Amino acid sequence: MFEIGEHVIHPGQGVCTVMGFDDKGPAPMIILESKQGHAKTRLMYPVAQSDRLHATVSREEAQDLIDHYDAIECDTFTERNSSLEESHFKQLIKQGAPETIRVAKTMRHRIREAERHDKKPSSYYARVLKEAHKRSVEELAVALDMSEDDMEAILAKRNEAYEASEN
Repeated sequence: MFEIGEHVIHPGQGVCTVMGFDDKGPAPMIILESKQGHAKTRLMYPVAQSDRLHATVSREEAQDLIDHYDAIECDTFTERNSSLEESHFKQLIKQGAPETIRVAKTMRHRIREAERHDKKPSSYYARVLKEAHKRSVEELAVALDMSEDDMEAILAKRNEAYEASEN
């Protein structure tokens, strides 16, 4: 079970903080706080489904992901139906890092490839990229105890270096 103050990955909300527990009522609940944008939201999550929550990556794991960003491989999953493809990547995002980083990197790569061939990238690429990037920044910032703006800058540098090495 989780402890108060621990950061966990909620499949729909991303990084949440365990704020407490509520066992008054028909089912015991975990009280979570999610930060979406500038607002904080309190959530009641059933203890019976706590196996769907998992801890954020450790400080060491987060640093390793940043240090070895170039080695993270893009996901090669393809499907003729873009809706099924989008669903695949959205499921991966729910797992947290390193999958959020892999998905963001994959979407950036696919957008660049389409543009290189003078094609318009699939509209879902940008949607999935935005969500995967946001979740990556949140989780890595929490793991490394830094601001999301600082983490954003670090990831931007790593991505620029990676793109330069691809050309």
